[in-house]
Amino acid sequence: MTEERKRCGDCARFKVPESGCTYAKDIREGIINANDQACDDFYPAKTKTTKEQPSPHKSCGVSDLGPYEAICQDAKPAFLIRNGESFSIVESVTCQGKTFVPKNPSQYPYEPYGYYEHAVPNREDLFWPVRNEIHRFIDVEPIWKDILSACVLLSYQQDKLLTTPYIYVYGDNESGKSTILQLLKFLCYRPMYGVTIPAADIYGYLEDSDAIGCILEDEVQGIDKDTDKIKIYKAGYKQGAVVPRTILLQHDRIIKYYNTFCFKACASEQIPQVKGFRERFIEIAMTEGFPEQEWSDITEDDLKRLRNLRNMLLKWRMLSRDWQLPQPPLDMRGRLKELWKPILQVTHGLTVYDGLVRFVEEQKNERLSVKQNTLEGHIVKVVTELHNQAKDNSIPYIPFQTIWLELAYDLDGKIDEKKPHVMDTSEFFQVTKNKVGYRLREVLSGRTKVLREKGPDGNWVSTKAYEFDQNKLRRIAKKYGYELVTKLPTLPTSQGVHASESMENPSQENVEKVTHAPLEVDKLSNSVTNTRNVKAVVALNPVYVGSCQFCGQRVTLTWQVQYFSGEWADACLSCGTPLLEKVKAQSE
Repeated sequence: MTEERKRCGDCARFKVPESGCTYAKDIREGIINANDQACDDFYPAKTKTTKEQPSPHKSCGVSDLGPYEAICQDAKPAFLIRNGESFSIVESVTCQGKTFVPKNPSQYPYEPYGYYEHAVPNREDLFWPVRNEIHRFIDVEPIWKDILSACVLLSYQQDKLLTTPYIYVYGDNESGKSTILQLLKFLCYRPMYGVTIPAADIYGYLEDSDAIGCILEDEVQGIDKDTDKIKIYKAGYKQGAVVPRTILLQHDRIIKYYNTFCFKACASEQIPQVKGFRERFIEIAMTEGFPEQEWSDITEDDLKRLRNLRNMLLKWRMLSRDWQLPQPPLDMRGRLKELWKPILQVTHGLTVYDGLVRFVEEQKNERLSVKQNTLEGHIVKVVTELHNQAKDNSIPYIPFQTIWLELAYDLDGKIDEKKPHVMDTSEFFQVTKNKVGYRLREVLSGRTKVLREKGPDGNWVSTKAYEFDQNKLRRIAKKYGYELVTKLPTLPTSQGVHASESMENPSQENVEKVTHAPLEVDKLSNSVTNTRNVKAVVALNPVYVGSCQFCGQRVTLTWQVQYFSGEWADACLSCGTPLLEKVKAQSE
């Protein structure tokens, strides 16, 4: 500080008691102030120095010079930065005036990347070295090797995806489950491999959205009891999924949003039976095999080759940063498309693409078959068939008893007379009326409707039916692979009303199939026009599902037509009711 700029206020003794200042009395009395020129006893006061804040750490991003990735060069953290087609290694990067330094290897759970000095091959020539490593250490079907190799490439392009598939490998001990995760740990982009990873650590690791890594978790049996982690897996397959957390400060609170989107792979002996969880995974069943090389026999040359390959993949990620993923035409939708589209995008144009497309088509058919073979699938099938058997769509409701009996026939179920509300099936064990009604409401959006009509004895009977919205029913039927037939409405007649409102007595629930000897066709047609041949029309007890011997349709049979000749035939409500009315009119 120059003599001209020295002021009393800059002196360490200024206004300090017992400091030895010669002019202390004048300072107290206000004769001397802080702006006055300092005396010869001036002693400069220490000024506060601002502590320089450390530069924030980054794993990857885009700097002023181009995209960069954190690596380790000569055992020191560094950035590999791309400027056009050339690469350079720097200690720090700047972006919009801010300086960033690479993370230290102790700050992340994977082995640090290195610099691949040679030119990066094209995508086809990059795919096969990855495929060869998987083939060397894993003994599974070739298609699964293609899929695992595609997932490795996909992990380096996650920032371009809207959804990402998960991989779930399961099987008995020594089946190679952990070996798959070990290979993915070596080859995937910035993975976190662990066992029983807490939910907080998952979104804590994925906090850096600039570097979308991977989660590889072994021994996940029991995950169905961890609701927080299940929710992360359910939501984390879509881009933009976050977990909000409130952080309390000394005088404030803030909400921080943690990313959960990334490629994930799990392994266990069994698959958790959580429907929404399993739908996000491509499942690979493992059995004990005989790979070319055991993982326990891995050598230093193998490790060097794997490290060289992962460094090549990192450089490919940087070179392909501006590459737009192709949009191949896909004949699929929904969850199936969300799972398989990213794999087909990253392999589009490769030699394995056509084989993957055929496999995905098989998966689509198998998934539809599995969906149809569920209880919901059988219920949708029954309701769709009953709707299509109707003569028109003017009355959109179906009696529950008709659905119940038709479902029993479709499932080859047995109904005990002592427990008419329970159906024993070989596939779904015991199915109750409550369960079927719940599925009709939740799956098919059915609405209950109570109907009243005259029974054969002339008394009014109340019965329950379900009404379905035709547009919703059509969409749901298509989802399960069935087609709803739309018919032109017919003019309402007494026979048509009876046919649409066909109800069975709720107490008649035995579905044992009874074989009847039908009349000849000419006799049947003659009996419809000439009721003098008909002795009586009586209600069937029990009713059953079969082919009407008048109209030929497979429906619920409710009437038995008896002839003076001693012959008889079973009829549906539509065909038998007019005969009953005519017989009654003749007797009167």
